[in-house]
Amino acid sequence: AGGISEKGQRITLEAVVSTQSTGKEVIISSFSCEHCNNFNSSVQPAASHAEKGVRYTLTVSNEGDLNRQVIKSEYATITVLEVDLEIPREAQKGSSSTVEGFLTKTRDGLLDKQAERREICPELAEQIDKFCRRLDDLLLVETSFTFIVEDPTGNSFVENPSAPKADPLLKIDHYIRSKDDEDLLGITAVKEAQEEDDEEKPQVVQNEESEVITFEAMCNACGKEAVCNMKEVQIPFFKKILLMANICDHCGFRDSEVKSAGGISEKGQRITLKMTDSDMDLDRDILKSETASVSIPELGVQLTCGALGGRFTTIEGLLNQVKDQLESINPFTLGDSSTESSANRMGDVIQGIQDVIEHKKLVELIVEDAAGNSYIQNVYAPDEDPNLTVEEYERTEEDNDNLGITHMKTEGYEDDES
Repeated sequence: AGGISEKGQRITLEAVVSTQSTGKEVIISSFSCEHCNNFNSSVQPAASHAEKGVRYTLTVSNEGDLNRQVIKSEYATITVLEVDLEIPREAQKGSSSTVEGFLTKTRDGLLDKQAERREICPELAEQIDKFCRRLDDLLLVETSFTFIVEDPTGNSFVENPSAPKADPLLKIDHYIRSKDDEDLLGITAVKEAQEEDDEEKPQVVQNEESEVITFEAMCNACGKEAVCNMKEVQIPFFKKILLMANICDHCGFRDSEVKSAGGISEKGQRITLKMTDSDMDLDRDILKSETASVSIPELGVQLTCGALGGRFTTIEGLLNQVKDQLESINPFTLGDSSTESSANRMGDVIQGIQDVIEHKKLVELIVEDAAGNSYIQNVYAPDEDPNLTVEEYERTEEDNDNLGITHMKTEGYEDDES
């Protein structure tokens, strides 16, 4: 598209909508001026924010890791602990580059106007030179270092070149936003406005016949008022769950979620299904909680606990959701910027999932849930299912931290409040 700059010169603006591997859409735009040769690019989420914030922790151990693609939203920060570097949200905001690109641009920005600093404040200039030499050492990757991207909107991204397999060097944590985060994103103001409006309306409406509870919520896409329908359902031979469906009349966004109606189990659970009959196994009900990971070893598929959220569907339904997500994956893996090997690898995985759906292949499906709130239907119940194995395991300290158990206080908390 064309436009006019502040000085009356014609400029060119190009924009394209791309999809990340998380299923989120981003708008990649570039600006150029043929008169002064100024060029700039930016990345913005197509939606306002995700349900939770996200923290990517990447261990950079070789030069290949420097080439990983990174999307930094306008609210994200980048931290490198080893050199005490923090790229604040105001710097390089809404940009797409590599790990090396972000570090190089930071170094070049610090070196800008160094000649003037050496004359005015030589001590400061020397400190900056010393810090930039440390950044140069990082770029040689003689020793590994930690590259952290933290984004309260949940819209930033760090490439996993092994996708859809889990990346041992990349840890992804989804967290509940703090009050400061909500203030920064403008969520607090929206909630307060909704609360003022809600004082004049009934807070909760319950349909006695269908047992559906309806209440006001906030749309994760546009941030405006939406409607949430919730119903409690008892799964035979398991637990009660909450089915939640959100509908926004403003932007048309719809999503559904499943949450456990109970607490966290004493131990984690690993459920393994060995498929032997496609007709029977694909029709099995499956509850994948938001704390569960899913893997299919034969296809090299590993979905972390944050992927797909909570789902109550069939095995076939879950496989279709996994396939749809992989098919809409970001250009880092399937687009113009992908390598032939990564594109072929992803294509083979997607075809493998399709073969399972079309009854051409039998695989092993593993659901691991540290909270113990996931479930795969036992079609032989109440008898034992010969193809279904449920193992309990002790949670690790990391599991307890992720579930919020480590700092949970269930006794004597009244004393703290007083």
